[in-house]
Amino acid sequence: MFFSKRQTILFIALLCSGFYSAWAQPHFPENYRPIREYIEQTMWDLPEIPEEYIDVGLWALVIAKEFDPEVDIESNLQSLDSMAAEINRMLAGRDKDIEKTSMTRTFLYESGVWNNHHPFTYDLDDPLGKRPENQLLNSYLTSRKGNCLSMPVLFIALMERLDPDVPFHAVRAPLHLFCRLRDRQNGDIWNVETTNGGHPARNQWYIETLNIPQKAIDSGLYLQDLTKKELLADLLQPLIYKYRVKEDYATALKYADLALQIDSTSTVGLVSKGALYACLGYNIAEKARNEQRSLTPSDRIKVNRYKMQSKKYIDIAIARGWQPETQEQQRDYLSTIRKQKEKKESN
Repeated sequence: MFFSKRQTILFIALLCSGFYSAWAQPHFPENYRPIREYIEQTMWDLPEIPEEYIDVGLWALVIAKEFDPEVDIESNLQSLDSMAAEINRMLAGRDKDIEKTSMTRTFLYESGVWNNHHPFTYDLDDPLGKRPENQLLNSYLTSRKGNCLSMPVLFIALMERLDPDVPFHAVRAPLHLFCRLRDRQNGDIWNVETTNGGHPARNQWYIETLNIPQKAIDSGLYLQDLTKKELLADLLQPLIYKYRVKEDYATALKYADLALQIDSTSTVGLVSKGALYACLGYNIAEKARNEQRSLTPSDRIKVNRYKMQSKKYIDIAIARGWQPETQEQQRDYLSTIRKQKEKKESN
């Protein structure tokens, strides 16, 4: 029997996964061996790929291609490799974790010949990510305007190309992602806020600014280092949103289920499933109202089933400390963005 290149690589990864749990740490492997080659993987392969073989840059682009089949994964991978090569040149042999992090920050956010005087910035015109395509890695690479989903993904994609074993992880906060470095040389821990020029930010700042409850910290929902697969589960949000807006709830539910396959505690998966089941029940009731009739017995059964399913997933998320965003929180956030935009335009 002959195997294609794609089948061979996936087979090796799956074979090795049998030994994975025996020697790995609770959340992170001792050494990463990321497979960076695009061999027509699809996001549906992701649940079976061991953490040690995950390359965030590659899989973020695979997810982007699921959103938009026109995405050229190979071209975008070449861009990532070229950027990493330039950062390596800037490092000039320096190999400490903090030096790699600092140089990546410089390359991304400070204007210079290294980025053709076109640094990567926060997209102040779409602060709430209303255009889901703006949350994809390929869009950020093209426009150089990102958000709190795409910006940490690019930073991580570059860091894993410099050295896949640097403990540099995504960290989740309410409606937000940032990065964290655990410096192997001196033991320091640095939060890297990618939406603010890669500058450091204290845990307490996130707790106070985003009103993070202690329960959500204790449960590991927020402020905990994410594995690469946990991060990728969050990256399915634009796909779920895309099909939810189209009212294609069956497809949106498939993506929410995939998020939970990748990460059984995924807030994106849990909250999305709760919201989607609520939408299904609401649509049945709304149809009856529009037709000026009562619900049929069959309709009542469906509505009650969807209501129970919705409550089930939302209750799990709430038990972990998740809270729905309030209008006041959104107003405060938009006010902050407006001030940043006015400051930028006045300079």
